[in-house]
Amino acid sequence: MIQQVKALAELDPFRGSAFACRIRATAEAYGLDYPFARFWVQGEHAALCLLDDVLVLDVQPGAEPEELASFVRMAGARTVLCAEEAARELLFSVSVAGEIMALESIDAPEAACEWNPSLREVHALLHDCESASFVPPEFEPFYLDLSHRIRHETAQTVGLRQNGRLASCAVCSACTEEAAVLSAVAVHPDFRRQGLGALAVRSLAASLHRQKTYIFRADGENEAFYRALGFAGCGRFAELHP
Repeated sequence: MIQQVKALAELDPFRGSAFACRIRATAEAYGLDYPFARFWVQGEHAALCLLDDVLVLDVQPGAEPEELASFVRMAGARTVLCAEEAARELLFSVSVAGEIMALESIDAPEAACEWNPSLREVHALLHDCESASFVPPEFEPFYLDLSHRIRHETAQTVGLRQNGRLASCAVCSACTEEAAVLSAVAVHPDFRRQGLGALAVRSLAASLHRQKTYIFRADGENEAFYRALGFAGCGRFAELHP
């Protein structure tokens, strides 16, 4: 039976995955009382987090897929993020799929990084990197969510400047005591092929001191870049629009 989470301890069984990290970090940042951030569990077999209209689902062995599928449809989420295998069990069609990659805890050389640079500058840099395969988020929800997470120490960003301009950045949008999720890496077109993207990622991952740093890498996107940094595949994800 799916039940609403009443205490953070109910999420303790869910660890060791990028989905669990996102769910737990959201709960630690927002708590359990905001109407736009809701959490449920199906015993110890599944955890769900609905923030605004995005639902993150962590499914473990023993989950009841029919109940989960019905609940997800009724929850009214515009987008669902879960393991690709779980998407097949839920009988949902997949709109985007890709590889989950993880980087083990690392040490990185000291760099002239700027920690948590202005989110307006970070968003402007993401906008400058817009492409056919990357559409930057809208500013207001991006700013409100990420600034809240940074204040509650469940997110962090790093930037590198060239001639006073923010040339590259890496964004961790979810971190717990155990793991972190890297959600964006950007290098301004004027400063590419100088290693600034790799330096930002390594600096951020090292500063977090987490056991693992995860990324959700869409198929066909930046595989060589992340493998060169030491990321290795650890599963598959799917993005759904139920």
